[in-house]
Formats: sequence, C-alpha cells, structure tokens
Amino acid sequence: MCRLFFLVICWCIACFSALSRPVQTGGRNEGLPPWHEGYMDIHHIATGQGDCVFMILPDGTTWLVDAGDIGLPEGSKWWYHAIPDSEETAGERICNYISRFSPAPECIDYALLSHFHADHIGSRRNMITGEHGYGLSGLLYVGDNIKFGTLVDRDFPEYGFPSRQKIHDECDILDEYFKFTEFHRSRGMEMEKFKVGSRKQFILRHNPGKYKKLFEVRNLCANGIVWTGKGEKTKPMFSGDPELFDENMNSCGFRIRYGDFSYYNCGDIPGGNFPLYKSLERDFESYVSDVCGKITVMKCDHHAATDAVNMKLIAAADPEVFIIPACHREHPYKATMVRMTDPLCNYPEKKEFYITSESSRKDLGEALWKHFKPAGHIVVRVYPGGERYQIFVLDVRTMNVIYSSSISGK
Repeated sequence: MCRLFFLVICWCIACFSALSRPVQTGGRNEGLPPWHEGYMDIHHIATGQGDCVFMILPDGTTWLVDAGDIGLPEGSKWWYHAIPDSEETAGERICNYISRFSPAPECIDYALLSHFHADHIGSRRNMITGEHGYGLSGLLYVGDNIKFGTLVDRDFPEYGFPSRQKIHDECDILDEYFKFTEFHRSRGMEMEKFKVGSRKQFILRHNPGKYKKLFEVRNLCANGIVWTGKGEKTKPMFSGDPELFDENMNSCGFRIRYGDFSYYNCGDIPGGNFPLYKSLERDFESYVSDVCGKITVMKCDHHAATDAVNMKLIAAADPEVFIIPACHREHPYKATMVRMTDPLCNYPEKKEFYITSESSRKDLGEALWKHFKPAGHIVVRVYPGGERYQIFVLDVRTMNVIYSSSISGK
C-alpha cells in the first residue's frame, strides 16, 4: 500500500514537471505543444491581409488585438496575396486558427481595435454579407463567429477625435462597424474606450490573484496622448491641428509585463514624418520610448515601414526580438530594416527577427532578408513566472512547427 502511494506521488510530480518545463521541439514538423496554465502565448497570425494578434494570458484569459483584411486575396502591385491561398477570407482563417489553439474557442475575453485602417479592422472589398444587417470583414467577421466579452477601441462612444468624418474617410466599413457593435452590445458584449495610462483595463479574468505580482498590462498611448510614467497621468504628444493626423497616429499602444518578460504592441504609431502625410508632428515613438522601458519582444510599429522604428525607440526599448506582421512590399521598408540591423547601434547578432510573410523579400534583397527566421505564424511562448520564453514559427498551411528558437531567459 505504501509503495502504491509512493508511485502515485511520483506520477503526480512527473506530470506537474512536464507541464511546467519549457518545450524543446527539435525545431521541425511537429505541432505546437498545447498551452497550459502559467504559459502566456502570443500568436501573430499570418494571413497576408493584415494584422492579427491572439493572446492566451497566464490564467487562460484570451485577448485579440486587431483582425485586418485589406480584401485583396490575389494581391496587387504593392499588397501581398492571401496566405497560404485565397480559399478563405482573413476572418475565416483567423477564426479557424483561434478554434485550433484557444482553450475556450467559443469566446474571446477582450478584443482591441488599435485603429481604423483596413489592415486592422477589415474592408468593403471582398466583404461577406452578414445575417444581422451588416457586412462582415476582418474583425467584424471574427466577432460575429466568436463572442467578444469586451471590445475596446480608441474613441468609443463619441468617435469624434479628430472628427467622425476623418475616421469615415480612412475606414470604409465604419458604418458596418457601428451596426456590428450595436447588435452585439444588445446581446451582452461590453464596450469601452481605450484608457491611456491605465493598468486596470486589461486584467486577468479567471485567476488574477495567482499572478497579481507578476502580470500587468499598461496602456501607453492613443489619440495623440501618452502615459507620463507616473500613476495614470497622461500628456499630449502634439500641439497643432489633429485634423492633419493620419489614422496611424491615433493607434492604441500597450505593454505587457509578465515576470521578467515584456511585450510591446503600439499598432501603427509613427516615429517620424513622411511626405505622404500632412502632419509634421508624427514622431510619437520618441514619446513612447520615454516610458515603455526595456522590451523583450517588440511587434514593430507600422509594420516597420518607412516612418517607424526610429533610433530612439530602438535604443530605449532594446528589444531582443523584432516581429513584423507583413502584407505589403514595404513591410519592412528597406531603410528601416537597415536601421534595425545596423551593427554600430543595435548589435543585430544578439537580436532575432521574425516576419509573417515574404511580401518584402524581393524588395529587401537577400542580404537583409537573411536576418529573418522562416516566415509564418509567429508564436511567442512565455513559460510560467515569465523568466523564460521561446518562439515558434508555424507553417501557414499545416500549422506544424517549422522553426523553434532556443529558450531565452534565466
């Protein structure tokens, strides 16, 4: 009897150790090991049609950030084609991906729309006719098929910054979005405006006490406002006319901390001016760099385009990993990639670079492309307590692991 009891105890200890131990996959042709409580998984879903990040937080709380669809499944001169093919819309692919990896695929606790651009919310092009009086694309398609607990955007409920007309001009599905939110609010979905400076808007829903001293989401910026680094105080990043802003400038940005690990996602905020845009106050990255702190993994602002990932941000955040969600020939822009890999200021041999598609490979050239790991779905897995993390790249068709990094951290 004592021997049986001893064997049961040993079995329990072995099972617990297996769940807690970081995974060594060998790197190829294996499925992603399942999420377990204590892990934080950050999935950068590759569709070739826009941004989408799906997160499973340590207690199982789920969070979707953007679900774009530019509506060009065959691609164009500048935009990339749908990946792996055009058989499904981006929204359908995102739903199927979440159904495969989420611990609770029937619902998503939080959804955040960073800003009103097609590659983050969806487009009228290739839109599907919905059943509730509005069209479906991108975020709207996902929200119609997987219940959102709380949807957060940058200007609910007024949509007056800088003006409703300005948002309409840059988002051709804004009216569909309003119909979508009205319908789902009538069925229990909560809606909130993104609160710059807050660390209480995105909280763990299922077991917050267990991770109280380890986990935090800090809202960094939105609508030309930035956190000051003190309490929940904020300040403006501009002094001129916000009507000159492009929608990228209004992006919501946040930082997650889990133990020693930190993750940065600030939508498409710019880090410099560009002749295409009217505003001459577009360097919001420098303000954010003053308060973001050291970052472990950075989702590059504005897909690392020509006006993003400036030197001040690189120096302040000093990320170990850069991730680029790509769907355009200039994701990333060549000069931006040169900056990120400059050995005189960024020690690229100590950095890792990941990208979701090969949209820019030809324009970048192989000398720059060689810095990237294989393209695909990019999964950042942070192990219990936030001391160690590992990155997996999944094949966009089979979902098998085609690359796995070494385990970083303590």
